[in-house]
Amino acid sequence: MPIISDLSETDSPVEQKQIEQSSNRESYPLRVAYDAQAFLSPNRGLGKGVQLKSLLGPYLDTFAGFATRGQNYSEQRLIQRGLPRYQLWHQLSLPYQLQQWGADVFLAPYNTAPLFIPKRTKLILVLHDLILLERFKVPNLRKRMNNEFRRFLIPRAVSRAHTVLTVSSYSKQQIVHHFPSADVQVIPCTVGPSWFVGKHVRAFAERENCILAVTGDVPHKNPQRALEGYAAFVAQSDRSTVPHLRVVGMSGSIQKFRRWAEMLNVSDLVHIEPYLTEDQLQDLYRRSRAVLFPSLMEGFGIPVLEAMASGTPVITSNTTSLPEVGGPAANYFDPTNVAGIATALKQVLDHPDRQQNMIELGLAQANKFHPDSVRLQIQAFWDALAATPNSPR
Repeated sequence: MPIISDLSETDSPVEQKQIEQSSNRESYPLRVAYDAQAFLSPNRGLGKGVQLKSLLGPYLDTFAGFATRGQNYSEQRLIQRGLPRYQLWHQLSLPYQLQQWGADVFLAPYNTAPLFIPKRTKLILVLHDLILLERFKVPNLRKRMNNEFRRFLIPRAVSRAHTVLTVSSYSKQQIVHHFPSADVQVIPCTVGPSWFVGKHVRAFAERENCILAVTGDVPHKNPQRALEGYAAFVAQSDRSTVPHLRVVGMSGSIQKFRRWAEMLNVSDLVHIEPYLTEDQLQDLYRRSRAVLFPSLMEGFGIPVLEAMASGTPVITSNTTSLPEVGGPAANYFDPTNVAGIATALKQVLDHPDRQQNMIELGLAQANKFHPDSVRLQIQAFWDALAATPNSPR
């Protein structure tokens, strides 16, 4: 994994040559830099790293990635230098490096950007959603302070951005409502080709008798109501044959979630999954009878796409971007209504014919977000950017 690290603020001619080699200008007429911090994640570039690679498209090996010092889990050549803590590096070291490198364009892929960017540099801001502006209650003081700082950064980044990229029409509407002067374009999320099972859908007879719940330990993911809805579904069903609930995403609040399950008398039916590799997660999606995704708010909702591509029925919230992603394939519920969650589970899991129809609709809906389709939109975006005059907005 090539790396350029431990460079002083004044580079030698040899170091300058190394930096020049990290970007092939002949392949693209502009010098494009991007924040590559996602590639330093121990999950080896999953999640944010996948979306970043997708957005870089054919220029993954052409544009220059900047990050803090640390283990690079990707195969990308990165420029790693400056302060060690990401937030300080993001605000202090990164702007200096963009100036020194002479960036024409800077891609900020994580909803915020440095307060000060060279005037000549066009900012492309990826703003997935405005969930932070909703001010959900967060009990952790450190997280609250971090959220407040990010809330401070978002409007300033939008006002400086040449273009704001977002992931759904819903998110675009929200951004334009809050920031009417912003130039907002939509490039949807995608997942890797290995997610798309096509005709190789696992038969129901070969699946486990389980529901996969994809949630998280942040308020907008709505985990407690999801568990309450499942408990209400169990109360309406034959407990000896009811599908078990397998939960992923609760790594930070496992004990609290288990206590909820005990209070609801379903602890014997609820299984919390540890960290899973992408292969393990794909297998779990394909082995489940249905996927429950109970979020109150999403900018896109990647688990809905993962489920549809895996050939598994989706039961999800009827709010924000989720009907846009799930289309006619999903069964929807009001995520604030526990009884409604139970009803939605029963409507799907008690009717095999409906499950089969949802699988077929889901496979077709997922193809709208196939990487081959999204790649065309990404190429068109970078082509259009290269054709515009290089002056900041």
